[in-house]
Amino acid sequence: MHNPASGANLRAPSAMRRVFIDHPEVPYCEVKDPRSVAQALGELAAQDVNTLVISGGDGTVRAVLDVLLSRGQFQRLPLLAVLRAGTTNMIAGDAGLRGRPDAALACLIDRAARGSDGLDIVQRHIMRIDRGAGQDPIYGMFFGAAMIFQGVEYCKSRIHSVGLRGEIGPGITLLRFALAMARGERAIVAPVPVRVSIDGALPTADDCDIMLVTTLERLFLGLRPFWGEEDTPLHFSSVRARPRCWLRALPGLLRGRRNRFMTPANGYVSHNVRRLQLELDSRFIVDGEFFSPVPGSPLGITDGGALGFLRLR
Repeated sequence: MHNPASGANLRAPSAMRRVFIDHPEVPYCEVKDPRSVAQALGELAAQDVNTLVISGGDGTVRAVLDVLLSRGQFQRLPLLAVLRAGTTNMIAGDAGLRGRPDAALACLIDRAARGSDGLDIVQRHIMRIDRGAGQDPIYGMFFGAAMIFQGVEYCKSRIHSVGLRGEIGPGITLLRFALAMARGERAIVAPVPVRVSIDGALPTADDCDIMLVTTLERLFLGLRPFWGEEDTPLHFSSVRARPRCWLRALPGLLRGRRNRFMTPANGYVSHNVRRLQLELDSRFIVDGEFFSPVPGSPLGITDGGALGFLRLR
């Protein structure tokens, strides 16, 4: 499944095209939006495809997850192989195939033809996000609100627009927003009021600067901003507005290694959870795509199941 408008595909269209031409035996579908993704998956399900290669960015992967986990087109869910064919490629960086998209795809086809030697399967859970009655669930692997949403919006409008792609753009954005938090620049980092209930507990209310939920084990640049110890699939982290000791806590927060400054009393919370209920009025992101909450309806974030992802050894 190939999205020619994704970041890396858009910059080097001929490289992927050569791989498709060289391997006509591989079923090929071109997609551009959620409707075409659903149509392509229906066609591939009819062919009883057991491995689905996604040549697209995080948004394309999210659109595929929506269809796979909500429509029941496949009798047995296929393995996924995600190429680094988008702009940021956070999902591919954690659970996908390394290297240039065309080279990774050619290598995958070659190894599959030889009996899958040199391939590993990793399991990743998928989040299900419910916005309320009458709304289709959203499936994805990374949820962000407050500074996370503001940072993605900033990166797309100011960093990607000048041609900085890959992990460089989010890295520059992170530095800019970390500095803004240290300086108290509320025009850059605006706190968001949120009520949070973890695994059915009574909700707590606070103004947050950072909130994220993910099933990935690493984010861009290898960051792991979660340090919960519970044996549950959703990594949840939040930083309240105006946290104490921000610059001292930051190195540990980014590595997911708790230091003495990263305490709830100072404004830093991280747990592995099964279920979250969030009440917020601001927009949020799922795998780089923007969404809005339904007024008066809390967001419910739960485990939507696990899928197998292929990786090259």
